[in-house]
Amino acid sequence: MLQGRKNMRSMLRMFVLAAVATSATAAFAFDKVTVNVPFQFEARGQIFPAGAYEVGRIPTQDTLTLYSKTNTKVSFMWVAFPAEFGPKMSILSLKFEDEGDGTRALRSIRLAGWTTPVLDVRERHAAQRNVSITGGR
Repeated sequence: MLQGRKNMRSMLRMFVLAAVATSATAAFAFDKVTVNVPFQFEARGQIFPAGAYEVGRIPTQDTLTLYSKTNTKVSFMWVAFPAEFGPKMSILSLKFEDEGDGTRALRSIRLAGWTTPVLDVRERHAAQRNVSITGGR
């Protein structure tokens, strides 16, 4: 009887540890997300070609990063702030402004509960259309 209780406690302890390990893994799962941007865009005066990008978070620096998956020389890093994030929201959101001349400017990035401030403040000569790319759900 005593042996049965020890086995039960041991199994229970294993399940608790497995749940903690799974939670820790899930918490870090949002540190990097890959997204395909089907159009060229501009950020900080630099042109980014259409293609696959990795958006990541560096927790120790409270920053969000954007890296081209095809050209490793194309990357940027921005300060990030806590943002609203709920279970029905996509993990990643990139917002762009569609300029009158056909170019798109990266407006903001949100990765789970972190967001950038407005990245590129532009003078508005004409009405601009917002374009969003979301993913990760």
